[in-house]
Amino acid sequence: MPREGIPVYVMTGFLGSGKSTLLGRWLKEAPFSNAALIVNEIGEVGLDHVLLGFAGDTSTLLADACVCCTGLPALNEALEQLFWARLHRDITRFEMVVIETTGLADPGPLVASLSLNALVKERYRIAGTFTTIAAHHAIETLTRFSEARAQLQGADVVIITHTDLVDAQELDAAESALREYYPGSRILHSANASAPLEDALTLLAQPDTRADLAITDAPFSRLRTHDAVTRFVAIDDVPDIDTLRARLHDLTTQYGESLIRLKGRVRLNDSDVIVQFGPGNKSAQIIDAPVPMPAVKTGLTLIIKSSQEKMRQTV
Repeated sequence: MPREGIPVYVMTGFLGSGKSTLLGRWLKEAPFSNAALIVNEIGEVGLDHVLLGFAGDTSTLLADACVCCTGLPALNEALEQLFWARLHRDITRFEMVVIETTGLADPGPLVASLSLNALVKERYRIAGTFTTIAAHHAIETLTRFSEARAQLQGADVVIITHTDLVDAQELDAAESALREYYPGSRILHSANASAPLEDALTLLAQPDTRADLAITDAPFSRLRTHDAVTRFVAIDDVPDIDTLRARLHDLTTQYGESLIRLKGRVRLNDSDVIVQFGPGNKSAQIIDAPVPMPAVKTGLTLIIKSSQEKMRQTV
């Protein structure tokens, strides 16, 4: 009887949709509490793997590359290393792997690539892809970003997040918009990142209502370079929150609509703070860092829609 591969779950979702916050809660729940974690971040400075509280020997950070395109070899290499370390008992034994992708990743090429590596194909199996999308800016996100549409098309379960920020009519409108790209019935609502992992896995086990849909393109036909660039802005000279807010206002004003994500750790005189800005935010959010992170450079990673940035520079 053939050996069943180690299950691999993929967690994706557009920038600012709350996938890291939700995944952080899921990693504390069975069976994800016994998972190895691979975190992919498109910027040069990784932050999510620390915030997730999963920086042990079964945690891997893939930074400064996207696993749906340039980062695919590194992903397969990480899975190989985890397998051999598990086999030789060099690390804590894990029963599954969770991959958190960048907010721009298309899960289609990622999933397809795992069948091209002999060891990975033999020892692992894709168990499901979860995709998050924020209710309060779902329509704008789907209109502006092909990456978000591709994420829905590659989803096995869709989690509509931030439902606490919209009313019933707005939630219906968001769900109607996403059904153009995800016509299935496996949809879960989440307010304040409260959707239980058990509910998501129960949905995943249900029959896929998209099974009879025609497949019009192969997974690798969507391989592309993203219409986005990243920049790291070092910030190590702000003494207090008010000074930081002024710097953030200058940055968001400077880049305007071309800025689609801003995230990082900033060291103030008396504390560490986490800064986030993304779709649907009118201003950057500043919160106290939940854990010490001296190894993370102080500064901000900016993700900028490159086509809009070029247009802005030529005006």
